[in-house]
Amino acid sequence: MQRYFVSDDATDFRDRIVIMGDDYHHIVHVMRMPVGTRVEIGHNGKIYIAEIDEITLDHVDLHVAEKLQTQDIAFQLTLYQGLPKGEKIDLILRQACEIGVTRIVIFEADHSVARLSSDKREGRLVRWRKIAKEAAEQAKRTRVPDVHFVSSLEIALATDNSSLLLVPYELQGHALPSIRDVLAAQLPVLLPSHENQPLSISFVIGPEGGFSLREIEWFSQQRVGHLLTLGARILRTETAGIVVATIILYELNQMGVT
Repeated sequence: MQRYFVSDDATDFRDRIVIMGDDYHHIVHVMRMPVGTRVEIGHNGKIYIAEIDEITLDHVDLHVAEKLQTQDIAFQLTLYQGLPKGEKIDLILRQACEIGVTRIVIFEADHSVARLSSDKREGRLVRWRKIAKEAAEQAKRTRVPDVHFVSSLEIALATDNSSLLLVPYELQGHALPSIRDVLAAQLPVLLPSHENQPLSISFVIGPEGGFSLREIEWFSQQRVGHLLTLGARILRTETAGIVVATIILYELNQMGVT
């Protein structure tokens, strides 16, 4: 059953729903759904079954038939992604949203070849958020992950308040712990302290070329994050984030939830 998300800001969401814009086009012109078709509607972290009552020239009217029992990931998972070249970020967004990341912050790293001028940022964000929405719908997520853009690593992490920040680094001059070792050491300490509030885990992935020495020194000087290794193989930037997210979700027994 096709899933569509209604904005969490839709204060008029009740038993009846009006769908317009891109989702209207998808329902009417792509899927060619007739009156009586049932779809899934996501709103504010909840999923409903809704039935199409009427199709007009610019909107679809539906009524809520039932509320589904859904389970969401039990913690917040944020990806800080260094801006890569070309359309790699599109793939990263799709895969991160599918696997279970709840928030994505794209930043211009020292080694980012691509740069976004201020006049292009809003347009890119619109595109990236659309990709996130479509991926969340396809993967049957209960929420659309938030997507943001900032101009540097320092700005990206200035407001990070996660319980645990992981920093995979491929050019270490000395042995670093594995991600599993870091999680095994940190989670027994963190989990009891988050019984009454959600645990939040963040991880930072560099662009092509990884982190600069300046950025690594900044992590050390600020005492921010746990430097770790993903092993002897060097992963592409579009691969590394998905590997890290998968390991975190697996280790916290969250691979079976949406």
